[in-house]
Amino acid sequence: MNAEKSNKHSEELPVCASRITTSHFCHAFHVVFLAAFCTLIVIATKPSLADETKALPATTAQEITDLQKQVDDSPQDAKAHLAYAHALRLAGKHELAAKEYLEATSLEPSLFVAYHELSLSKARPELLDEAIERLNHLRENQPKNLMLRVALSELLEQRGKLYPAAKVLVDLVYDNAVPEQYLPKVKARIHYLLAKNKDAMAVEKAVNDDLENDSTPLPLPESSLRRNAATKTMKDAKVMQNFGNSTLLP
Repeated sequence: MNAEKSNKHSEELPVCASRITTSHFCHAFHVVFLAAFCTLIVIATKPSLADETKALPATTAQEITDLQKQVDDSPQDAKAHLAYAHALRLAGKHELAAKEYLEATSLEPSLFVAYHELSLSKARPELLDEAIERLNHLRENQPKNLMLRVALSELLEQRGKLYPAAKVLVDLVYDNAVPEQYLPKVKARIHYLLAKNKDAMAVEKAVNDDLENDSTPLPLPESSLRRNAATKTMKDAKVMQNFGNSTLLP
Protein backbone atom coordinates (compact mmCIF):
# COMPACT_ATOMS: atom_id res chain seq x y z
CA MET A 1 0.00 0.00 0.00
CA ASN A 2 2.78 2.44 0.92
CA ALA A 3 4.67 1.53 -2.23
CA GLU A 4 1.59 2.25 -4.34
CA LYS A 5 1.11 5.63 -2.66
CA SER A 6 4.77 6.44 -3.21
CA ASN A 7 4.54 5.56 -6.90
CA LYS A 8 1.33 7.52 -7.28
CA HIS A 9 2.90 10.51 -5.59
CA SER A 10 5.98 10.35 -7.83
CA GLU A 11 3.76 10.18 -10.90
CA GLU A 12 1.86 13.28 -9.80
CA LEU A 13 5.00 15.37 -9.35
CA PRO A 14 5.51 16.20 -13.05
CA VAL A 15 1.83 17.06 -13.32
CA CYS A 16 2.02 19.44 -10.37
CA ALA A 17 5.17 20.97 -11.72
CA SER A 18 3.52 21.57 -15.06
CA ARG A 19 0.78 23.54 -13.32
CA ILE A 20 3.24 26.26 -12.31
CA THR A 21 2.11 28.90 -14.75
CA THR A 22 3.75 32.12 -15.81
CA SER A 23 1.51 34.08 -13.47
CA HIS A 24 2.76 32.09 -10.46
CA PHE A 25 6.36 32.52 -11.52
CA CYS A 26 5.96 36.22 -12.28
CA HIS A 27 4.08 36.87 -9.03
CA ALA A 28 6.84 35.29 -6.96
CA PHE A 29 9.47 36.98 -9.11
CA HIS A 30 7.76 40.35 -8.68
CA VAL A 31 7.44 40.01 -4.90
CA VAL A 32 11.08 38.98 -4.42
CA PHE A 33 12.48 41.67 -6.66
CA LEU A 34 10.22 44.39 -5.31
CA ALA A 35 11.40 43.58 -1.81
CA ALA A 36 15.01 43.64 -2.95
CA PHE A 37 14.29 46.79 -4.92
CA CYS A 38 13.16 48.52 -1.73
CA THR A 39 16.50 47.68 -0.13
CA LEU A 40 18.77 48.60 -3.03
CA ILE A 41 19.05 52.23 -1.92
CA VAL A 42 20.83 51.15 1.27
CA ILE A 43 24.09 50.58 -0.62
CA ALA A 44 26.11 53.77 -0.88
CA THR A 45 28.84 52.40 -3.10
CA LYS A 46 26.97 51.02 -6.08
CA PRO A 47 23.26 50.76 -5.29
CA SER A 48 21.91 48.00 -7.49
CA LEU A 49 20.77 44.41 -7.44
CA ALA A 50 23.82 43.16 -9.31
CA ASP A 51 24.88 40.92 -6.42
CA GLU A 52 21.42 39.38 -6.16
CA THR A 53 21.14 38.72 -9.88
CA LYS A 54 24.57 37.07 -9.97
CA ALA A 55 23.24 34.48 -7.56
CA LEU A 56 20.43 33.51 -9.91
CA PRO A 57 20.88 30.34 -11.98
CA ALA A 58 21.85 30.73 -15.61
CA THR A 59 18.95 30.78 -18.02
CA THR A 60 18.84 27.94 -20.49
CA ALA A 61 17.82 28.25 -24.11
CA GLN A 62 14.78 26.05 -23.45
CA GLU A 63 13.61 28.33 -20.65
CA ILE A 64 13.90 31.35 -22.94
CA THR A 65 11.92 29.50 -25.62
CA ASP A 66 9.20 28.61 -23.12
CA LEU A 67 8.96 32.18 -21.84
CA GLN A 68 8.84 33.52 -25.37
CA LYS A 69 5.95 31.18 -26.15
CA GLN A 70 4.12 32.42 -23.06
CA VAL A 71 4.58 36.00 -24.26
CA ASP A 72 3.27 35.03 -27.69
CA ASP A 73 0.26 33.34 -26.10
CA SER A 74 -0.42 36.27 -23.74
CA PRO A 75 0.92 39.41 -25.42
CA GLN A 76 -1.01 41.69 -23.01
CA ASP A 77 0.50 40.08 -19.90
CA ALA A 78 3.05 42.58 -18.57
CA LYS A 79 4.53 40.11 -16.08
CA ALA A 80 5.09 37.57 -18.85
CA HIS A 81 7.11 40.19 -20.73
CA LEU A 82 9.01 40.95 -17.52
CA ALA A 83 9.89 37.30 -16.95
CA TYR A 84 10.98 36.94 -20.58
CA ALA A 85 13.07 40.12 -20.39
CA HIS A 86 14.72 38.92 -17.19
CA ALA A 87 15.69 35.62 -18.82
CA LEU A 88 17.04 37.43 -21.88
CA ARG A 89 19.16 39.73 -19.74
CA LEU A 90 20.65 36.83 -17.80
CA ALA A 91 21.47 35.19 -21.14
CA GLY A 92 23.33 38.32 -22.24
CA LYS A 93 20.74 39.38 -24.84
CA HIS A 94 20.51 42.92 -23.52
CA GLU A 95 19.05 44.56 -26.60
CA LEU A 96 16.09 42.19 -26.75
CA ALA A 97 15.72 42.35 -22.97
CA ALA A 98 15.52 46.16 -22.99
CA LYS A 99 12.72 46.09 -25.56
CA GLU A 100 10.79 43.55 -23.49
CA TYR A 101 11.21 45.66 -20.34
CA LEU A 102 9.77 48.65 -22.19
CA GLU A 103 6.92 46.52 -23.47
CA ALA A 104 6.17 45.40 -19.92
CA THR A 105 6.09 49.01 -18.67
CA SER A 106 3.93 50.00 -21.62
CA LEU A 107 1.34 47.43 -20.55
CA GLU A 108 1.72 48.17 -16.84
CA PRO A 109 3.30 51.61 -16.23
CA SER A 110 3.60 51.07 -12.48
CA LEU A 111 5.74 47.94 -12.88
CA PHE A 112 8.73 49.71 -11.38
CA VAL A 113 10.85 46.58 -11.04
CA ALA A 114 10.97 46.49 -14.85
CA TYR A 115 12.52 49.96 -14.90
CA HIS A 116 15.00 48.85 -12.28
CA GLU A 117 16.04 45.80 -14.31
CA LEU A 118 16.27 47.98 -17.41
CA SER A 119 18.85 50.11 -15.59
CA LEU A 120 20.92 46.97 -15.04
CA SER A 121 20.85 46.00 -18.70
CA LYS A 122 23.17 47.42 -21.32
CA ALA A 123 20.38 49.34 -23.00
CA ARG A 124 21.01 51.91 -25.71
CA PRO A 125 20.71 55.56 -24.59
CA GLU A 126 17.55 56.13 -26.60
CA LEU A 127 15.82 53.23 -24.84
CA LEU A 128 16.83 54.60 -21.45
CA ASP A 129 15.55 58.03 -22.50
CA GLU A 130 12.21 56.51 -23.47
CA ALA A 131 11.91 54.88 -20.05
CA ILE A 132 12.87 58.14 -18.32
CA GLU A 133 10.22 60.00 -20.30
CA ARG A 134 7.58 57.47 -19.24
CA LEU A 135 8.51 57.80 -15.58
CA ASN A 136 8.50 61.58 -15.74
CA HIS A 137 5.02 61.45 -17.24
CA LEU A 138 3.89 59.01 -14.56
CA ARG A 139 5.42 61.21 -11.85
CA GLU A 140 2.93 63.96 -12.68
CA ASN A 141 0.16 61.77 -11.26
CA GLN A 142 2.25 60.09 -8.56
CA PRO A 143 4.66 62.79 -7.37
CA LYS A 144 5.37 61.14 -4.01
CA ASN A 145 5.79 57.53 -5.10
CA LEU A 146 9.12 56.35 -3.65
CA MET A 147 9.58 53.37 -5.97
CA LEU A 148 8.93 55.55 -8.99
CA ARG A 149 11.54 58.05 -7.81
CA VAL A 150 14.13 55.36 -7.13
CA ALA A 151 13.59 53.80 -10.56
CA LEU A 152 13.89 57.22 -12.21
CA SER A 153 17.05 57.93 -10.22
CA GLU A 154 18.63 54.68 -11.39
CA LEU A 155 17.88 55.35 -15.05
CA LEU A 156 19.21 58.91 -14.82
CA GLU A 157 22.38 57.56 -13.23
CA GLN A 158 22.83 55.14 -16.13
CA ARG A 159 22.54 58.09 -18.53
CA GLY A 160 25.30 59.89 -16.64
CA LYS A 161 22.93 62.54 -15.25
CA LEU A 162 24.13 62.23 -11.68
CA TYR A 163 22.86 65.49 -10.22
CA PRO A 164 19.30 65.03 -11.58
CA ALA A 165 19.44 61.44 -10.31
CA ALA A 166 20.09 62.78 -6.81
CA LYS A 167 17.63 65.66 -7.09
CA VAL A 168 14.59 63.46 -7.73
CA LEU A 169 15.24 61.89 -4.33
CA VAL A 170 16.19 65.14 -2.60
CA ASP A 171 12.84 66.66 -3.59
CA LEU A 172 11.06 63.68 -2.05
CA VAL A 173 12.96 64.11 1.22
CA TYR A 174 12.12 67.81 1.37
CA ASP A 175 8.45 66.96 0.85
CA ASN A 176 8.60 64.55 3.81
CA ALA A 177 7.32 61.83 1.50
CA VAL A 178 9.89 59.16 2.41
CA PRO A 179 8.77 56.60 5.00
CA GLU A 180 10.84 56.78 8.15
CA GLN A 181 12.28 53.28 7.74
CA TYR A 182 13.65 54.15 4.27
CA LEU A 183 14.91 57.65 5.04
CA PRO A 184 18.50 56.65 5.97
CA LYS A 185 18.74 54.52 2.84
CA VAL A 186 17.46 57.30 0.58
CA LYS A 187 19.90 59.77 2.13
CA ALA A 188 22.74 57.28 1.62
CA ARG A 189 21.92 57.04 -2.08
CA ILE A 190 21.69 60.82 -2.38
CA HIS A 191 25.13 61.14 -0.77
CA TYR A 192 26.53 58.51 -3.11
CA LEU A 193 25.20 60.25 -6.22
CA LEU A 194 26.35 63.71 -5.16
CA ALA A 195 29.82 62.41 -4.30
CA LYS A 196 30.03 60.63 -7.65
CA ASN A 197 28.91 63.80 -9.42
CA LYS A 198 31.51 65.85 -7.54
CA ASP A 199 34.28 63.46 -8.57
CA ALA A 200 33.15 63.58 -12.20
CA MET A 201 33.15 67.39 -12.16
CA ALA A 202 36.62 67.44 -10.57
CA VAL A 203 38.00 65.21 -13.32
CA GLU A 204 36.39 67.36 -16.01
CA LYS A 205 37.81 70.53 -14.45
CA ALA A 206 41.30 69.03 -14.23
CA VAL A 207 41.20 68.08 -17.92
CA ASN A 208 40.05 71.57 -18.90
CA ASP A 209 42.76 73.20 -16.76
CA ASP A 210 45.43 71.06 -18.40
CA LEU A 211 44.26 72.14 -21.82
CA GLU A 212 44.19 75.82 -20.87
CA ASN A 213 47.62 75.78 -19.17
CA ASP A 214 49.40 74.07 -22.03
CA SER A 215 51.95 76.75 -23.09
CA THR A 216 53.16 74.92 -26.18
CA PRO A 217 51.26 76.37 -29.13
CA LEU A 218 49.98 73.97 -31.70
CA PRO A 219 51.48 74.37 -35.20
CA LEU A 220 49.17 76.31 -37.48
CA PRO A 221 48.87 75.36 -41.14
CA GLU A 222 48.86 79.02 -42.17
CA SER A 223 52.26 79.74 -40.65
CA SER A 224 53.77 76.70 -42.38
CA LEU A 225 52.38 77.83 -45.70
CA ARG A 226 53.79 81.35 -45.27
CA ARG A 227 57.22 80.00 -44.35
CA ASN A 228 57.29 77.69 -47.37
CA ALA A 229 56.12 80.51 -49.65
CA ALA A 230 58.93 82.83 -48.43
CA THR A 231 61.56 80.15 -49.03
CA LYS A 232 60.29 79.56 -52.55
CA THR A 233 60.45 83.30 -53.31
CA MET A 234 64.11 83.48 -52.26
CA LYS A 235 64.99 80.56 -54.52
CA ASP A 236 63.13 82.06 -57.46
CA ALA A 237 65.03 85.37 -57.07
CA LYS A 238 68.29 83.62 -58.05
CA VAL A 239 66.85 82.56 -61.39
CA MET A 240 67.12 85.03 -64.33
CA GLN A 241 63.91 85.48 -66.22
CA ASN A 242 63.93 85.74 -70.03
CA PHE A 243 61.23 86.49 -72.52
CA GLY A 244 58.24 84.24 -72.48
CA ASN A 245 57.82 81.48 -69.92
CA SER A 246 61.29 79.92 -70.23
CA THR A 247 63.98 80.61 -67.65
CA LEU A 248 67.71 81.11 -68.25
CA LEU A 249 70.12 79.92 -65.61
CA PRO A 250 73.11 82.22 -64.88
